[in-house]
Amino acid sequence: MRNRIIITTIAMVLLQFASVNVLKAVNYKTLSSDSTAKPFFSKIEMTSFAYGGTGVLFTKVNNQLGVMTGGRGSATFNNRYTFGGGGWGMPKGIEIESQTDTLKFFKFGYGGLEFGYLFYEGKKVRFGSNLLLACGVGFKETYPKASGDFKMFPVFEPSIYSQINLGKLLKLDIGVTYRFITASNFSFISNQQLCGPSIYIVFLVGTCNCN
Repeated sequence: MRNRIIITTIAMVLLQFASVNVLKAVNYKTLSSDSTAKPFFSKIEMTSFAYGGTGVLFTKVNNQLGVMTGGRGSATFNNRYTFGGGGWGMPKGIEIESQTDTLKFFKFGYGGLEFGYLFYEGKKVRFGSNLLLACGVGFKETYPKASGDFKMFPVFEPSIYSQINLGKLLKLDIGVTYRFITASNFSFISNQQLCGPSIYIVFLVGTCNCN
């Protein structure tokens, strides 16, 4: 319950902040435009092509350190808003309790869409936040014999990140996230054991600015 309250509060703050800035931008352009009304979508301009890349994410699952591989990427609109996607998968499973001599492991991954906002954008570094709305999948493996129990569940992950320009087409993306999972319905691992903070490092490759 405590994790649910923390994540919900963070999401509400981020969404509220983004909504206020959208309204400000729309209101400013409305006041400064001429009498001819323009379509809403004409006010949306892509100011940076998408950057994307692969990396690694360190997280805590079932009180164990887990390593996930994957990546993320996004494009920037109106110099402030980002839209893209991301996903992570666990190549090595997390050990779960077993009442027999058989070793049991749990693996999971998730991916989906990212909606973000840039707090600061400089020539060398920029800071922002995003919200990943994803679909996750998980399953149990046993050794030496594999077993099923494959299920899907929603994943909700806000994050704060910084991107450092390493070159014209290369960025270093470092972020801190908090993963929230609900309705996983596994008998051997709870939603709370799947939730938790993470740190990721991604190398992003892209193109030059549209301007």
